Amino acid sequence: MPALVLAQPRIAASLDTIAMTIGEDIQYQIEVHTDSTAQVIFPQGQTFLPFEIIDTTKVDIQQLADKALWKRTYTLIQFDSGSYHIPRQRIFVDGTPILTDSLKIEVFTVEVDTLKQPLHPIKPIIEIGKNNTGWWRPYLWGILGLIGLIALYTVYGRAKKRIEERRKRLPPFDRAIQELQALEASELNDQEAYKQYYSSLTAIVRSYLEEEANVNALESTTTELIEKLELLRTAGSLVLQHETISNLKKVLETADLVKFAKAAPGVGLASSDRSAIESVVVQTNEAIPEPTEEERLQNEAYRQELQKQRRRKQFKIAGLSALGALVLAFGISSYVYGFNQVKDRLLGNPTLQLLESEWITSTYGATPIRMTTPEVLTRIPSDKPNTQTFRLRQLDDPFSLTLRVEQVMGEGEVEVDLAARAEGLIQDLESRGATNIFQKQDEYESPTGIKGVTISGSFDWTPTESDSTRKEYTVYFFAENSGLQQIEIVSNRDDRYAQDIIDRLVNSFTFNNDVQ
Repeated sequence: MPALVLAQPRIAASLDTIAMTIGEDIQYQIEVHTDSTAQVIFPQGQTFLPFEIIDTTKVDIQQLADKALWKRTYTLIQFDSGSYHIPRQRIFVDGTPILTDSLKIEVFTVEVDTLKQPLHPIKPIIEIGKNNTGWWRPYLWGILGLIGLIALYTVYGRAKKRIEERRKRLPPFDRAIQELQALEASELNDQEAYKQYYSSLTAIVRSYLEEEANVNALESTTTELIEKLELLRTAGSLVLQHETISNLKKVLETADLVKFAKAAPGVGLASSDRSAIESVVVQTNEAIPEPTEEERLQNEAYRQELQKQRRRKQFKIAGLSALGALVLAFGISSYVYGFNQVKDRLLGNPTLQLLESEWITSTYGATPIRMTTPEVLTRIPSDKPNTQTFRLRQLDDPFSLTLRVEQVMGEGEVEVDLAARAEGLIQDLESRGATNIFQKQDEYESPTGIKGVTISGSFDWTPTESDSTRKEYTVYFFAENSGLQQIEIVSNRDDRYAQDIIDRLVNSFTFNNDVQ
């Protein structure tokens, strides 16, 4: 019997275009012609570097009698101009690898007509502040603000009350006349009533003379007060008639008899004495000379200085009250939440700000790793082929992260040469300025069951014009998606929040294994 000869599979790769502009996507299609019983496995993962896959269709199988046509289309993209070759892709047919042809494609920049569309200078990067507020910070600031408002309201209310009281206070002359008129309603039934009546009468006239005539009347006896008024009249400082002073003397002597000798002069004499004192007040007011312009200015300056002193005192009280409220709030918060927590939140802590920022989940690299980070990692140029590098912060910062994604070309399982990686890591740290480097190696398995290896340790780091800092580092190595993923995490040894960030980062590591 003749031997049965199986038809050899035929593979064809094609592009929808051989020229593209940067950022434009192209369609790369693979067709495999086999018999109907064959099993075909298409390329999986990012095997098209330097092009990146942004979409992949499902495998389309068409049966034609005892033949089968397998099709799959990949959407590729490139962001750098130049002449490129799409690598040969490995197709497995019944376990046998077959390579496609390498295809050449030109990537052009986007031409811009600067005459019709003028170009403008590139704007500088604007730092956008993140929302680093802890859950309790608004409440703390609300309490502090409320305490401050209460303190200011209290000080303002007291000051306003004093001002209103001063405004309501009558001038000495008007007040004396008003008080004398109020005495008319007094009922003089006994000696005690006369004593109270004459005490008020003499107090009114003495207070008026002290305030308006600048005579030390409240602490003077009747004789001393009359002598002072006679001297002022003789000197021309207080132009009073002799009869006015005589009438005042008679009333004061009667008042002394009532207060000390328990005399009861009678209602008629009491009313007459009140009228006499009112006349003394009126004539004294008329006798006081008008102040000169210089005296007015001096008095005004004196009043302004007093007002300034009162305001300074009020501001001082308000400031001390507000400071006391802040100290009290700080003490209570420190007792409830801990001193370091309150200090770091009020003064700011860069690592705490990272921990409490809005974390972002994203996928990085051609052999993709998916992770959640406090900020989107920044892509930086890499000096190695088939390697992509992403970074969060620098070594000068309290916390930094560097991700390197490397595509390994070849068949079989990817292995990590720890000895070579460890030596390269030390050389890299030394080239950046690290000293006294210590390291150890260990196996690792993530909480999601992903196995890898780690290199960890510590080193001394001396930023520009600053003291040396001891830093700790851990580098995680994973071999997934036909590539090698290296995550380097560095933090200050004494940082209170770094471990929380590391735990959250490591727990988020996942890989997109595209198996169909």
